[in-house]
Amino acid sequence: MLHAQSSDATATAATPIDAPSAAQTGQPTKPTKLKTAAATVRLAAADAPLQQASTDRPSVQQGIPSTDQLGVSHIGDATPSPAPGPRQGLLAGIGQKLNDWGFTPSLNLVQMYLANPSVGQQTGNHEALTFIAVGGDFDMEKIAGFPGATIHFQQLFVPFTNNLAWGTQVGDVLAGQPGPYVPQVSHLGIFTWEQKAFHDKLDVEFGKTNAGAYFGAPVCNQGFGCQSAILQNSAGMNPPVYVNWGGRARYNITPAWSVQAGLFRSNPAYPFTNGWEWTDSVPDSNVWLASTAYRTTYQSDPYPKSYELMLYYNTRTQTDPFTQDTHKGTSGIYFGGRQVVWRPDGGQAGAPDPTAVSLFATATGSFDAHSSYGLAMTGSAGVIVEAPLRSRPHDSFSISLNWATLTPHEQEYLKQENLAAGGSGYTVGRTQYGLKIDANIALTRSIILSPYVMRTWNTSTFGNPAYSATPKNGIVAGIVASVFFDKMLGLTDR
Repeated sequence: MLHAQSSDATATAATPIDAPSAAQTGQPTKPTKLKTAAATVRLAAADAPLQQASTDRPSVQQGIPSTDQLGVSHIGDATPSPAPGPRQGLLAGIGQKLNDWGFTPSLNLVQMYLANPSVGQQTGNHEALTFIAVGGDFDMEKIAGFPGATIHFQQLFVPFTNNLAWGTQVGDVLAGQPGPYVPQVSHLGIFTWEQKAFHDKLDVEFGKTNAGAYFGAPVCNQGFGCQSAILQNSAGMNPPVYVNWGGRARYNITPAWSVQAGLFRSNPAYPFTNGWEWTDSVPDSNVWLASTAYRTTYQSDPYPKSYELMLYYNTRTQTDPFTQDTHKGTSGIYFGGRQVVWRPDGGQAGAPDPTAVSLFATATGSFDAHSSYGLAMTGSAGVIVEAPLRSRPHDSFSISLNWATLTPHEQEYLKQENLAAGGSGYTVGRTQYGLKIDANIALTRSIILSPYVMRTWNTSTFGNPAYSATPKNGIVAGIVASVFFDKMLGLTDR
């Protein structure tokens, strides 16, 4: 599932400003902190109508996890992998011939529904989106005799959207964060050349892609809902719908240990791009990433584990949200870990998809107390129950605690904006908390439902600072339905 959200919502009270047009002026929108494609969403009170323009202050959602993590079900993730099984379907024969020739097609649909009964600034709203992904992998060794080479291609279509303003209506860091903002109906999802060498120890890839496909892999039960806003905002890892020129190189020191480095462009006008642009319409920045990871699977470890440590540096000029002082570049750190800690079978070797309990935790911190987006730290921690019923080996359930802490200057900025909007004073603390329950439910080998519900406390106005009232604590919920037509039709056995 590919996700993106921007505060550039559609409302009845004003007409949005086109982000690239605003960004091309090169002028910050002072005195507010919404700097390039600037906008303000103002709600005079909890039930006041939205007044808005566009903004470069998106709250975005990373969502493409690593394809080789724990050897357990990740079907609720952004690029889920259903459990392997015998090839079935009406087109199984054609699929086998295509695979033998060197082409593995992909054809998937994802339907999202998000609801906000009681959180944030405008409650009682919902959002719905439909994503269709078409593409495939070309094995260039089979096709043209290039050993270890693969071309990856995917085009994403978004034929239906409803209420893209949902994330802004919630207006916080945690609950509104999954709200996708996808104004374009068609996007290049990936177009890269991947080259492996030295018995697959070295893996190099370059082209049009997204940094989140390779760095900061989700370790929670649903990759859709546990990514750090710091990685998307401060680090500049644009949402997976949006691709940039980039490349990365990974070296597998051992089957478990690996190191990786990457360089990607980051386009601040991404909500209005389709991925096929040769150059960027507005000035952008470079994102430097370096990570080390340790991952095992059930094939080699009865208690699989996944750990990743990553550093980032973005070259974009930063503007302090409160003082408006500027400085060059921003950096930070990410850590994510997940490990199976208990199995009722005692860790029986070779057991496929065993019932197991995993613990996971993530933490992302900014080294820059004066970064443009004003996020100091985000994190999550929780428990996952995998295959709770032996008759349903690919289901999973999870409960987690999530939090996000603002920088002191971001907090002062929110207080300032509250008063400017006519409020009586901003009394919300710097750290917001959310308790979340989610699940992945395999209806069939090709249809997965991923529902979630979250209760928030200390809900902030990070996503819409110009709000005069106090945002509400409460509940948000959603469901993601993933349909793998390629698997259903027999075009692939993965």
